[in-house]
Amino acid sequence: MISWRRPATYTAVVAVILVVWVLLTATGAVKPILLASLPSVWTSLTFLASDPQSVLLPLGVTLGETGIAFGGASILAIVIGVVIGSSTLLRRAYEPLLTTANALPLVILYPVLAAALGVGSNSKIALGALYAFFPVAIATAKAASLVDRRLIVAAEVMGATRSQVTRSVVLPAIVQPVIAGLRVSLALSLVTIIAAEFISGAGGVGYQLAASSQSLDTPTLFAWVVIACALTVVVNVVFTIATNALTKGIKR
Repeated sequence: MISWRRPATYTAVVAVILVVWVLLTATGAVKPILLASLPSVWTSLTFLASDPQSVLLPLGVTLGETGIAFGGASILAIVIGVVIGSSTLLRRAYEPLLTTANALPLVILYPVLAAALGVGSNSKIALGALYAFFPVAIATAKAASLVDRRLIVAAEVMGATRSQVTRSVVLPAIVQPVIAGLRVSLALSLVTIIAAEFISGAGGVGYQLAASSQSLDTPTLFAWVVIACALTVVVNVVFTIATNALTKGIKR
């Protein structure tokens, strides 16, 4: 019974949203140009599905940019986080800086990135990487600082090298906090890149949202909103499956 509570809750929330949506459009409380009716959105989704390339190409652009930004930033963040978290001096010096930088509205740097890297994929990847870096670096540094020093000393006494200590002691100890940071990082990176595509994109999901909005094609706009939400859910599910497999592999 307990295992059904979460999907039941999700289903109930979606059902309430759909009912409110139908009531708002059916009663005319909200103009169609602001909120498309469900049948019109479904028609737009069906039309997009009739030409899979019209959906797959933008999805591919957004996923490619997100993958590069998230992957590169995460690897760098984990390395830097372990280094900072393993040193009391570095932690005291740089952990406050990481926390402060994470709180800044980094999107204000997008005009600078666009001027330096162009309005293509490079500037969007750079912005996504900035948002992806700090949650992972902060989580990794904090987790590394809490690793039991006695375990590290014991491994070193038994002749373990630095890399062996990191692989056998540090990584298993920090894996759960790091995965939590990675989950936040992935979501921020995906949302940021879609937003950047919306601002000045020539492709991707964000560009499709912007194009539909500018042409006042509300049904297609909401169809792409649905696609963007579905993309987020799929990415989260894939991430969960991958990290569960990774966690089991490290524990073994």
